[in-house]
Amino acid sequence: MFNAMIRAEIWLQETIGKQISINELADHLGYSDSQVRRQFRHYFDTSPSAYRDQRRLEHAAVLLALTPKNIAQIALVCGYYNHSSFSRAFHKHFSVSPRHFRQSIRRTLQRQRPPSGFTTRIIRKPQRQFILRRYYKAPEQLKGLGTAELHTESLPSLPKTWTQTTPSIALPDLLTEKIGARVAPSAALPRTDVGFCLASQEALALKPSLPMTYRRMTLAPQHYAITCFDDFSALSHALTHALYQLLCHPTPFYISGAAPYVLWRKTSLELRLPLSE
Repeated sequence: MFNAMIRAEIWLQETIGKQISINELADHLGYSDSQVRRQFRHYFDTSPSAYRDQRRLEHAAVLLALTPKNIAQIALVCGYYNHSSFSRAFHKHFSVSPRHFRQSIRRTLQRQRPPSGFTTRIIRKPQRQFILRRYYKAPEQLKGLGTAELHTESLPSLPKTWTQTTPSIALPDLLTEKIGARVAPSAALPRTDVGFCLASQEALALKPSLPMTYRRMTLAPQHYAITCFDDFSALSHALTHALYQLLCHPTPFYISGAAPYVLWRKTSLELRLPLSE
């Protein structure tokens, strides 16, 4: 049942901008409404609808802090079709209006001195696919991060063209944590998606069946802010550098709010922030 609730949590994350009922979630999983509500509360200590509301507000905070979207646009993207109801919900959890939150966070971010030793570049990358498995642990708690043993765990028979893949993680909470926008303890369960990136056309074309714990994500060609660093402990500094460059130096691009990725390259680690324009 835990694997089904992981699927439920990911589904709620991926549909925060839609008005979808818990009945539809139950249908998606193949369980009854009562089973989904009971089991979700057992594992996440809150109801599915409350959990989705928490994630909506966290995503709204990231968009307010890091994008030029106006408040009405952000409300809509986060599943609020009424501007006033969004403002009330935001104020209830953050004790400040969306406008004042944006002003305060941006002042704080722009005052930070960018750490030295980093270079952030904006690069367009072609289509990529990631094979990912969700862990409810912070990356620092995962032993073997960056090794094939962890990143391909439970995948004993990988296709030959997948042996040269790049170990990767997605960090859906990294931007939320950076701006201090956690909504509630029940949404504070850390999430790290561990797996690898497929790049070659031959690898992309292969679609073998995967264990239930894994999912395959296809990312369309897009621009990224890419910052390289030497040790995982420097991730926070690399992110600070990237944010400072994007917020303080005019470019046609801004952070989309989608989950950042870290890739283990041969000579360094690579932080990728998905961008919009």
